[in-house]
Amino acid sequence: MKKMLMKFMAFMGLILFSAAATSAGEVAIDGKITIDEDRLREVIKEVIKENPKLIYETINAYAKHEKKRKLAERLESSFKNRINGLTVDEKINPVMGSKDAPITIIEFTDFQCPYCSRAARTVERVLKKYPGKVRLALKNNPLDFHKQALPAASAALAANKQGKFWEYHDLLFKNASDLNEEMFVKFAEDLSLDVEKFNKDRNSDEIIVQIEAEREEAEKYKLKGTPSFVANGIVIRGAQKIDYFSKVVDRLLAEKKAEKKQK
Repeated sequence: MKKMLMKFMAFMGLILFSAAATSAGEVAIDGKITIDEDRLREVIKEVIKENPKLIYETINAYAKHEKKRKLAERLESSFKNRINGLTVDEKINPVMGSKDAPITIIEFTDFQCPYCSRAARTVERVLKKYPGKVRLALKNNPLDFHKQALPAASAALAANKQGKFWEYHDLLFKNASDLNEEMFVKFAEDLSLDVEKFNKDRNSDEIIVQIEAEREEAEKYKLKGTPSFVANGIVIRGAQKIDYFSKVVDRLLAEKKAEKKQK
């Protein structure tokens, strides 16, 4: 990154120097430009001042190019370095989508994480874009500095025991910045859950052990940041846009198709 930035700054410097040299310099008999350094500094300032839009557009274009390049590198790296061993237990892990879907996206989330909230909407669009081909399984990775993330995860899993996980999941993300004990109970009431059972389940050792095990999984597979996704072994880090998810899914589907042809 540092080398690329230095190259970019050198490129910008060349542009500014070329523009400024024309104004600040004098052409000698041999065709060379002689430059007064003080005058050059003044002209460079004038060039920057008079062309802010050009400078901004150049920097912005470079930033977009770099982001695109890094995402492409990340995509290739994720396919070369797939992870194995991460599984889904449908008895305890909430799952959305067809059981026969060839692609399973496992998500590690934190209900107080704004990026997780954004990613949840994106993944929902992915499932709609690929009906029957992609399913989502959710695991919890509540971060320590999000004080309500752990109790929120416990509450969501308690709701799962009454078949209302995804409804509860949506309520948590809609209110991610204001979560508290009263809200956890209110959401259960709003969804017509058995509140007594809900409270018992969310405070049970079973759910606490499950969340801790999922946290350990996230650490084991170096998925500490939230949100993190694993699609058939392909790691997707952060709240990527649907285009990135689509590239992963399309490539995995193409692999599945090729495998069928070989059989």
